[in-house]
Amino acid sequence: MKLYRPKIGVGPKTWMALSVIFWVPIVGLAAVLFFFFKSIVYEETLGSINIHLKGAEGVFSERRQVVESLAAEAAGRQEVRSALAGRDEAALRSVLLELGKRNPFIDIWAFVDDKQRVVARRSGASGDIMRLGDTIPNAITQGDVTSSVELVSTEFLARESRELTERIKDKTAIAQFVVAPVRGGDKVIGALVAGMVLSGDPWLGNAVYERYGIELALFAGEPPEYSFLHATASLPRSTWVIGQPIPEKLNFEISLGRPFSGIVTVDGRENLVAFEPLKDSRNRIIGALGVSMPAKEIEGLVLRTIAKGVAIAALLGLVIAAVVTFFIHADITRPMKLLVEAMEAFGRGEIDISVDLKTGDEFETLGSGFNVMAQGIQRREERLKKHNEVAKLLMSTLNLQELLERILDIVVEVTDSQLGIIYLCENEGGEAVLSPRVRYGTASELKTLKIDSGYPGRAARDMRTFIVATPEGAEAELMELGFAKVTPREVAYIPLSYQEKLLGVLVVGSSGRYSEDEVQLFDYLASQISIALDNAIMHQQIQELSITDALTGLYNRRYLNKRLGEEWARSLRHKEPLSIFLSDVDNFKSVNDTYGHDRGDEVLKHIAATIKKCVRKEDIAARYGGEEFVIVLPDTKGEDARVFAERVAAAVKEHKFEWMGRGVTMSIGIACLPEVKVDSYDDLVQAADQAMYRAKVTGKDRVVVKGADGDDA
Repeated sequence: MKLYRPKIGVGPKTWMALSVIFWVPIVGLAAVLFFFFKSIVYEETLGSINIHLKGAEGVFSERRQVVESLAAEAAGRQEVRSALAGRDEAALRSVLLELGKRNPFIDIWAFVDDKQRVVARRSGASGDIMRLGDTIPNAITQGDVTSSVELVSTEFLARESRELTERIKDKTAIAQFVVAPVRGGDKVIGALVAGMVLSGDPWLGNAVYERYGIELALFAGEPPEYSFLHATASLPRSTWVIGQPIPEKLNFEISLGRPFSGIVTVDGRENLVAFEPLKDSRNRIIGALGVSMPAKEIEGLVLRTIAKGVAIAALLGLVIAAVVTFFIHADITRPMKLLVEAMEAFGRGEIDISVDLKTGDEFETLGSGFNVMAQGIQRREERLKKHNEVAKLLMSTLNLQELLERILDIVVEVTDSQLGIIYLCENEGGEAVLSPRVRYGTASELKTLKIDSGYPGRAARDMRTFIVATPEGAEAELMELGFAKVTPREVAYIPLSYQEKLLGVLVVGSSGRYSEDEVQLFDYLASQISIALDNAIMHQQIQELSITDALTGLYNRRYLNKRLGEEWARSLRHKEPLSIFLSDVDNFKSVNDTYGHDRGDEVLKHIAATIKKCVRKEDIAARYGGEEFVIVLPDTKGEDARVFAERVAAAVKEHKFEWMGRGVTMSIGIACLPEVKVDSYDDLVQAADQAMYRAKVTGKDRVVVKGADGDDA
């Protein structure tokens, strides 16, 4: 759409027109402008309020994140683990008092055991069951720090401090809780609970007001229709008052679990508000968090603005000739009509529309501004579409190869790339390498790269994105880039990492330059892809490899075979000795037959625990089957392995089982590479088995080392 007309400023034309149509048009225009701009300003303000609501939610989460770090650090202390394992209430209470003194903004501190029974509080009260929905059970079963917002009774608060109940208007309060599991060995033995009572505390409201200049309201209650105001800012003339029931219009949406953004009436005054429902650990709606602004302030701003414009227009209109009214009206309404048509089309969803105004005045500026706005929204819509496509992709599959292929397809599409590769970080012979798993746009065979090799290795090493302009004619550098038959204009090397763990490198290439939006998209793609990729890798590892024996906690035979293969290769590569320890419990069948399989399991668990205490960090201890145990001893000669085996056997034998009145003994076979000449690690295990058999038939309770000539020593 195009429009050309003489370049005369809007100011002179308006000055002439308003003198002719003077009072009636002025009054009508003022009314129209008031309602028109009022609705527009309301919409803009509601948009701003919704943004401030996100900021308020961020403030709401800030202290919780601080408390999560504090609780995790405290729960991980050795003295806390020991005290909770021994149920040392005095020691635990001392820790709680110290934490409370250092962090006065945290109202509730307590230690609970793995049954949710309180072991210690600062107040000295203990022994009761602490129920916080699913928060404590989740922390104990999952072994991770968890947090939630919960409704609690005044009786609950009184067990911590009577002073807390004085802030509460009713018998119920709302509080943020953080639960950090406390581990004892390889299991969770309890948890540290920290809570911040929000009811009656103006901190959150004041913080939001100081940061964003907007009022906050926190409603709580169950069910939602019984919610009332628990917290707001301590302002002299606040919209909200503690104890105030939740407005009916707001309550209707919140009770359905939906956010609310609009106008509500509070004490006869309209307010623009935005609220989000609050849910506890069981996903129940227990209240709402929101921000508000009095509508009166918006109306006053609109009235003042329009009044100034009307006064100026009326003054100018008194001195203008009526003869030019028709021409001025036509001259002004044509560009306005064009802009309105463009706006209406834009409102119908035609976001690719633009206007071409060549008027040389404010209408041309307005048209340019509209085009800039439309282009900005187009870019935002494109980014949102791309982000949504990526989000759908990440939830589509846990199959690693399928996920890699889908990731590359969507990345190539949303970044408008013609080439793409995904390297995965894998272990090859004990060394981390980048292995090309999927590629697009090149038929070249890609080589496995070392970390530091080429730009992919550089991105992996430095853990940051590189965008490289490909030099023309530099084929050696192109090979280093990873492409053999194409010359992209730009190549981006994007590391994929999760929780500081390198997962791989994403490589994309384009025949053109990447736009600023596409460059900004790289970091978003990397973070989202890394999460999905880590999940898929973990899923594959869990599906393919269950590495521990359920009874003894030692590695299982499948994992043993995997690691033994790796150690065999490493031993040959570095020409280091490798010893195999293979043991069998003497007369174990008679233990099962006489005392039962449960007692036999107890014997196996004791032997496993003894082995765990004796092995080094690099050793691999596994249950081989039944009552047989294997230990892989890297870089260990046969004589050293024999000394180690005798120490294990003595430690096992030393323990007396009360129900049997004696301990158990083991027959142990040792085979060492290169002292035993074998061709595979299976042969080495077989040699150790032969030595163990020799120990059995020569009297049991002994260690036999397989000799180089096949004889046993």
